[in-house]
Formats: sequence, C-alpha cells, structure tokens
Amino acid sequence: MPRFPHLILTLLTPALCLAQDAPKPVKPTTEVEHKVQQRRRVLVKPAAAAPEATQTRSLLKVNVTSQPYDLHLPWQKQSPINSRGLGVVLEGNRVLVTAQLVADANYIEIEQPDGGQKLAAKVIAVDYEANLALLESSINAEKEKAFFAGLQPMGIDTSARIGDAVAVWQTGRVGELIKTPLTISKILTRRYVVEGSGFLVYETTGIIRSEANSFTLPVIKGGKLAGLLLSYDSKNQVTTILPAPIIEHFLKDFADGAYEGFPGLGMEFQVTLDEQLREYLGMKPDSPGVLVSAVVKGASAEKAGLKKGDILLAINGHTIDARGDYQDPQYGPLSTSHIVRGKAYVGDDFELKIIRDGAEQVLKGKLIRKNPDDYLVTPYRFDKGPPYILMGGLLFQELSRPYLDSFGEQQTENSALLRLSHIARDPDELEDAGRKKLVFLANVLPTPSAQGYDQLGGIVVNKVNGRTIGQLRDLDAAFKDLKGTTHVIELDDFPHVLYLDAAAVDQDNQRLQSGAYRISGLKRLE
Repeated sequence: MPRFPHLILTLLTPALCLAQDAPKPVKPTTEVEHKVQQRRRVLVKPAAAAPEATQTRSLLKVNVTSQPYDLHLPWQKQSPINSRGLGVVLEGNRVLVTAQLVADANYIEIEQPDGGQKLAAKVIAVDYEANLALLESSINAEKEKAFFAGLQPMGIDTSARIGDAVAVWQTGRVGELIKTPLTISKILTRRYVVEGSGFLVYETTGIIRSEANSFTLPVIKGGKLAGLLLSYDSKNQVTTILPAPIIEHFLKDFADGAYEGFPGLGMEFQVTLDEQLREYLGMKPDSPGVLVSAVVKGASAEKAGLKKGDILLAINGHTIDARGDYQDPQYGPLSTSHIVRGKAYVGDDFELKIIRDGAEQVLKGKLIRKNPDDYLVTPYRFDKGPPYILMGGLLFQELSRPYLDSFGEQQTENSALLRLSHIARDPDELEDAGRKKLVFLANVLPTPSAQGYDQLGGIVVNKVNGRTIGQLRDLDAAFKDLKGTTHVIELDDFPHVLYLDAAAVDQDNQRLQSGAYRISGLKRLE
C-alpha cells in the first residue's frame, strides 16, 4: 500500500497544493496571548523578484531515504524508499519542503541543482496536517556557510486570487530553470494528506511536463513563492497547490522555535439546504446557519460549550450560510474551516453564535490544537513505530487510521475490520467509558501458546487479568500483575475469553525473538 493512498506523487506526472494574512495583533493580556502576538510580529522577510540568471539560486534538490514501519509487523520496517523534491531556500539557511517528502526519513540531503554540491540536512519543524516541513543543515556551521554562500533566499507572496498567473518551477539535468505557466481557476478548502485536516488550496488548469521524478515542486508568482505543488491530475489537467498563506502561518508559528500547529474547532456540520430539515429545525427560509452533527471531545468547540444539535450561525462575526460557507474578503465564498485553520493561531480567542432550543446564544473560548496522540483512534503516525505488545504470539496494538487504511477495500469486506472502522468513525461511546486508546488483538503468530487462536484478529480487548484496558500501558501492567499461572484475556467478541499459560508464554517469547520474524523487542509503548 502507498504511504499516502490518495496522492500519487512519485511522479507518473508531477505533483503537489491555502489562505490569508494572520489577524491583526491585539494588546496581550496573558502570557499565552503575549507569546501569540510576539510570534505574529515575526514576518517572513520579503525579497525582490530575482533576475532570470539567478533564480535557480533559490532552489535546492532534496534527496531523502525514508523507511516507514510495517503496520502489521510493527517491530520491523519496510524496505527503504528514495524520494526527491525541490526545496525553496528561505532566510537563515533554511529549506522549505512538503512534509510528505521527509516523512519517516532515515537520511536527508540537500543538493545544489547546477554544481551538485551536497550537504546533510535534518528536519527542524514539521506539520503533517498542513504538509509542511522546514530543514536546516545537520553539519557544522562552517560547511553550512560555504554551501549557502551563493544561494538567495526567496520571498513569499500571499496575494494570489482567482485569475492570477503562477508558474511551476523545475530544474533540468544540469540545473537549468524550467517554468510551466498556470492560471488559478479556483480557491477552496480540501484535505491535504491526513484525515480531518481541511486547508485552503489553489486549483489551476494546464499541462505540466515532468522533468524528473519529484515529490515537491515550488509554485512561483512574480519571483516569489506562491505555494507548493500537492497533486496533478493529468487526465483533467488540474493542479492542486498548497498556498503561500498557509506556508506563512507555518513559518510565523515556528519563528520562536516552539511550533504549536494549526488550531481547529473540532466539529462537523450538516448543510441546511433541505427545506424539510429547515422546517424541522425551526429555521426561517432565509436564515443562515448549519446543523452541528458532531463535536470532537477535548477540542476547542467542546471546551467552549458547543453541542451536537446546535445551529451554528457565525464564527468570529462571520455569518455562516446554509452550505457552511462564509464570505471571505480575499477569496469570496469559502468553507468555514478557513476562519480557524487559515487565519487564527493556537491561543487566540474565538466566538460562536448559535441557536439552541430556539434561542440565540454566544459561546466563547480559546483555540487549541488537539494532538494526534490524544484521539482514541490515532489519525496519523510518522517518524516513529506503532505501539504494540507481543505476548506468547498474540499481537496487541492500538487502533490507528493508517492501520485501517492499509487494508484498502477489505475494510468493508471483513466483519472485524468493519467493526473497527465503525468505532473509528464514532468513538464517543468508548471515550465516554474512559478509554484513551482502543487496544485490540491484531494478529496471532504460530506458537504453542496460541494454538487454537490462529484465526483471531481485529477484536477489541476489554480486560486482562481482571484489569480494565484503556490503553496499551494498561495491558502491559496487567500482564505483569499475574495473580496465578494463567493470563486471562477478555474480549468484546467471540470467543470472548482467551487463556495463556504464563510459563509457556515466557518460552514462546524467547523463541520469537530468535526466530524467523526478526523481532527486536516484545513491546513498544511509545
């Protein structure tokens, strides 16, 4: 399975894809607010359009060797993958690329397009939701200074609108600059790489010819960076671009060295275009608003008091229409997600105008970002291996979205996977019961202890040795807290109870570590 199944970027054709200036700073009243405002004052240094002869001095080839973990045998990695992209040189000898390019990287190298000089690099900031990463040299300062001596930092242009001309830049075999002109035809919001992370994108039309397989290509407007290529649909000749305002937000956030990420409300809504639905909700024919259909536990909206069934009328004074759009002053009608994800920072105040039980209310709160590890079902995981425990041949894992996605269409064909997928879509009940993660029996390796259990998999674990399992650490503690000679594992589906002889398990564990499965460790809890 590809690591990013909805993007085909290792170029059958070249590939790759939002937003607006940050809000004006207000007088800080708390330490958190002061930090937010200080960050906003750090602007990306503008740069004048470079002459044609020196434009390639703002680009670097980025060569990456990556090695993701095997989601089904989580103690080992998959075969190495080599990827290449074009990075953009920024102030401070830093290089901007997409996060996809450097995900699960073992080694990163930056290379001058014309001379071929190379320098080892490392990631200093990454956001997989926004699909952005910032690199710097991992070698001593003297070599870094010599490498970047002739390079020119590129400025950022956030002014793009529908109808504007941009160009995709590539470099040829000997470093010559190759430009492909495009025109922005749409501006909308869309998921980049991971689930639940809608951001602004530009869409352009036109043919792009691949000069070299590349995972990242810059998009330029007037000699400045207007975005990074996200995807290219060769059939329809549509290019999706990650735009400069999102890049600027990312860089401003990291300016103080402490990256916090893009905030989110953490809610889902249903459009109210249907007249019968509007009548049922008691909405007037011409009244704005959408129906809140889900609220993520622990996210900004829930902390402010938003509830499922509320009618959302406005966010931060922006009226929300029946489609869930607001009128953006730069882009026109745009999804409400951009109000928070494109224009605000973690720690900003926000305000929701709603209708509840027929009466208008105003809810207030501060924006937060819910980290991926805080979800019951982890939405994505890069740069580290999946947590697991292997006990006597029984493999236990915490459910993640990448694990489910790795099965492709089998999710809808296998009853156990279908049930796990349902939990991933609607985790509220299990979260209310106090679970932090969903621990399940993922697989069974052939051992004497596991005889008779070899066909099991995809079953949620409720208790082990009498201890309730809310996360993998609970399972680890339960196996250590054995009261007799037999481990008792209680499941929420057939066969409901498993028994493992403790002495036999210890012998099997030793054999597993020296056998054909190349198991380096029996558990990983982080």
